[in-house]
Amino acid sequence: GPHSWLHVRPAGTAAAAAAGSSPAAGSRPATAPPANTTLPGDPDDPNQYPFWNVRRYRPLFNVDTKDVVWRVGSSFLGPLKPDFMAVTMASPDLYGPFWVATTLIFVTAVAGNYADFIAFKSEQKAAAAGGDAGSIHERQWYTDYAKMSFSALLFYGYVFVLGLALYFALRWFKSEIKLSNVWCIYGYSLTIFIPMAFVCIVPIGWVRWLVVGLATGMSGLFIVSNLKQTIYDAAPARALMLLGIIAGIHAAVGLLLRLYFFHYRGAPEAAGSG
Repeated sequence: GPHSWLHVRPAGTAAAAAAGSSPAAGSRPATAPPANTTLPGDPDDPNQYPFWNVRRYRPLFNVDTKDVVWRVGSSFLGPLKPDFMAVTMASPDLYGPFWVATTLIFVTAVAGNYADFIAFKSEQKAAAAGGDAGSIHERQWYTDYAKMSFSALLFYGYVFVLGLALYFALRWFKSEIKLSNVWCIYGYSLTIFIPMAFVCIVPIGWVRWLVVGLATGMSGLFIVSNLKQTIYDAAPARALMLLGIIAGIHAAVGLLLRLYFFHYRGAPEAAGSG
């Protein structure tokens, strides 16, 4: 008939089906996925995007202020915070590392130039007091923009290029560590160099050496203490060698900071030059 597409169930069967398919109020069906999971094809699943699509990396920037503050504070504690890797293993971020490195690029370049200017003015005063004001006043001080370029190359290269090289080395030894974990450790390890740059404006040689040495030591121990277990698990026979290379490269970065950004040729430094 005209209504042959209608199928009528017996009343009892319909009631039973309705009872079986309607969960109790406030309850979730047994087959429903957990609230925070993403399903294949879900627009919120970052793994569905190719590696060149920025939406694939959205979870690496999905951190709140509390997380970033804790991670920044932990990086200042150096070897006293060897559980940083364990805490951030499941949720590494690149937001903090990117902004730490970017901030350090500008801070180091600006502090280095300002300290250089102070040293130049001190040199002028010293020359005038020694009766040689003519030669020094013929010179002018200029902002060294090369410091900005070199700072970007140094810090972005240290975090992202060196971090990538370490990641490939650990993967060679069958480690399960993720690249984002390595970048997270290396990025946050640089935080302590930000206040160090301001202190190094002071034109006192031994203060600069002390501050740079302490910052380099604390951040280096932070890296080593957090990567130690991962490296020993992946390559126990070569763990000491790898840790030594990591520490050596980090020490070289600290030395480069001191000698390039905060060493002023021809300018006197109080209480110990250089």
